[in-house]
Amino acid sequence: MAEFSFIESERLYMRPYKDEDAQAMLEYHSDPAVVRYIPWPVRSLSDVQESIAQNKNAFVLNAEGDYLTLALCRKSDDQLIGQMNAMYRSEEHRKGEFGYVINPRFGGQGYATEASRALISALFESGLFLRVIANIDPRNHSSVKLVERLGLRREAHHIQDYWFKGEWTDSYIYATLKEEWIQKREG
Repeated sequence: MAEFSFIESERLYMRPYKDEDAQAMLEYHSDPAVVRYIPWPVRSLSDVQESIAQNKNAFVLNAEGDYLTLALCRKSDDQLIGQMNAMYRSEEHRKGEFGYVINPRFGGQGYATEASRALISALFESGLFLRVIANIDPRNHSSVKLVERLGLRREAHHIQDYWFKGEWTDSYIYATLKEEWIQKREG
């Protein structure tokens, strides 16, 4: 079991959700462009409040299938700017998956890269994972650039492998191994 109740980087920190996060979350959860490649529809305030209620305690990865979702905040002003997610994909194969959503108002400042680096490091430091992956729609050019900037390796391009929001979509699988990640950080 691993608890991820607080993860920090130079400019950011991640923590469990609070009820008072609803308005800041609504800003990006209600944006069709933001949720285009995310597995939920555009959300209303009540949808966001329900999501917070369901995910307040989603900061522990204990067993295969567990899901982690953390509020992503700036240290400088405690502003919630997005969220970080992870999933315990396979206990047998020691595989985790990570993802993120950033409010576009805070895009272009390196926050997603910084937070992803901190989350991946925390996942490996937990001792649960040998391998961490990202599953990305190839049309999501920003996410493709981000994982490549992080140094993840594209291992697969699956053709029409997901029925997603009314259409068949492709997916890229990017991955890094614990030893590779440590080597990059120390190198």
